[in-house]
Amino acid sequence: MGMFTNNEQETIDALIEVGFPPRDIPALMGNIDVETGGSYSHTQKERGGKGYGLFQFTGSHKRDYFDWLKDSNLNDNKTSQAKFVFDNIYGNRGYGRELGWRDRSKLQTMFSESMLANPHIDDPIKRKAKIFSDVYEKPGTPHNERRMESAKNWEQKLASTKKPPSPTPATGMMSSGPMRRGSRRGRKRPS
Repeated sequence: MGMFTNNEQETIDALIEVGFPPRDIPALMGNIDVETGGSYSHTQKERGGKGYGLFQFTGSHKRDYFDWLKDSNLNDNKTSQAKFVFDNIYGNRGYGRELGWRDRSKLQTMFSESMLANPHIDDPIKRKAKIFSDVYEKPGTPHNERRMESAKNWEQKLASTKKPPSPTPATGMMSSGPMRRGSRRGRKRPS
C-alpha cells in the first residue's frame, strides 16, 4: 500500500475529479477526516446520530443529496458526494441544494483566492478548513481545532508525495479548478 489508505486515495481522487483544485484538498480532507472519524468512507454513518457519508449529510441536506442522486441518475459513491458538494458551491442549475447566495459566495471566495499570497492570513489551510466547517458543514459540535490540525497534516502529507493531480477519467485532462462565468483568466485588460 502507498502512503494513503484506499479510502483516502479514492476520496482525494474524487475531489480532484469533480473540480476541486489540489491546493484546496487539505482543507477538505481535514473536514472529511473529522466528519467520518478517519474512515474516509462514503457510507459512514454518524455514531448516535443521523449523519451520512463523507460530509455527514443530515436532515434536509441528506434528503436533498438523495433526491439529487435520483434526479441525476447517479449512484451513491465518493465521486457523487464530492460532485454534490462542488455543485452546491459552484453550480448554476441542478446543484441539488440551495446554500443561499451569502454562503455560496463565502465558499467560492475562500476556494478561489490564493490565501498563500495574503500576508494577513496566518495559515491559509487552517483558515479554509474552518471556513468550510462553519459555512458548509455547520456541525453541532465543530471540533474546529481537530479539523484544522488534520488539514495541516494533509497539507504536509500531500506535499511530501509530490504527486501530480490525477487526470479526470472523462477527459484525461488535469483539473485546474473551477472556471467561473465571467472569469478573467487569459483575458487582457483594456488599456
